Amino acid sequence: MADPLLSSLCRICNISVPKYKCPRCSLQTCSLPCSRRHKTWYACNGLRDPTVFIPKSELVTPFGVDHDYNFLHSIEHKIERKEKLIIEERNLVERAELAQARGVDDGRKRKRESHGDVCIKRELEQMNTKVIKAPKGMGRNMVNGTIWSKKRRSIHWQIEWILEGNTRVLGTAVGKNNLGEIFTEFRELERMSKMTQEEKISERQRRAHDDKLRQTERARLSGWTGRGLIATPVMQNLETGTWSITPSATKDIQDDPLESAIQTNPHPQYHLYLHRPHTPLSFPKVLIPLDQTDTLSDALRNRLILEFPTIYALEQKPDDLPKEFMLERDFWTATGQDLQDTNTNTSTSGSLSEDEDIEEGEVFSDEDIEEGEVV
Repeated sequence: MADPLLSSLCRICNISVPKYKCPRCSLQTCSLPCSRRHKTWYACNGLRDPTVFIPKSELVTPFGVDHDYNFLHSIEHKIERKEKLIIEERNLVERAELAQARGVDDGRKRKRESHGDVCIKRELEQMNTKVIKAPKGMGRNMVNGTIWSKKRRSIHWQIEWILEGNTRVLGTAVGKNNLGEIFTEFRELERMSKMTQEEKISERQRRAHDDKLRQTERARLSGWTGRGLIATPVMQNLETGTWSITPSATKDIQDDPLESAIQTNPHPQYHLYLHRPHTPLSFPKVLIPLDQTDTLSDALRNRLILEFPTIYALEQKPDDLPKEFMLERDFWTATGQDLQDTNTNTSTSGSLSEDEDIEEGEVFSDEDIEEGEVV
């Protein structure tokens, strides 16, 4: 039997009969390794070139029809893939917004604003707080978990905590809680997150034991029953001499000395500061001192916020801040603005006004604007 011609064998190994043909360069290969090797040797991507010249005689053939159909189908597939990427995966735009930009009515009902968004907007208007939304797809926008708490009837804020060493940690808090309680809860959650599973179990057991001891001591000191009720079937009023046979069942938490001790105390070793966004790059970071006994909502009144508040927890007092920080009153003094009253947020010069705008040509710090953001 005569040996096969070299031209009829695989053009890479020259051993086996070819089974495959490259759609781009028409090179014939016998296996997947040979096909991969030919792409390396000839710098071929293996994709069909839709712009290659085809003779007129081949256009009306099944090959010509398949060539055009596959080309158009590949375009549709790429468009669908890109739409899924920017709409579902990266949440850059809504489907209705994309259809409106193309001038096409997709026949779908426009998405109405949710009840929570309406409540948040109304609450922000009452607080005179302006929240600047970052463009969709930006990191700060995607991690923003601020929602409306229906149970507490308040905004459940996403908070960015900046701790010592410039450590950035995200947390959440209800606007009606005071800052001391919020910071205590945040520190406790942060501590728990660093525990092992065995340490968490031991911590829960210790807390349960402490709660039991606390309830026992409370009942001993105040004479309450296990349910915290005072049941006195017969009682005489010593002032009027009258008798009452109505059982009383009351519990005033404020009168409980142990309960008062449980209440969260502010952290004197830490000082909390609200970061003021949209300040010139030539200035240090501008911080606003916060009172830990104030609620979060009070601290954010008449303020400008970028997506969600950023709070610094520093050991330094307002008069001893490092050089990379400056107080808001010093910022306004440096920019030539007058301070009316620095004791309250509502009357402090530099708090948000309705017609406050960004000056033309003003440069902002990198922490305020992410890469690709448009202000």
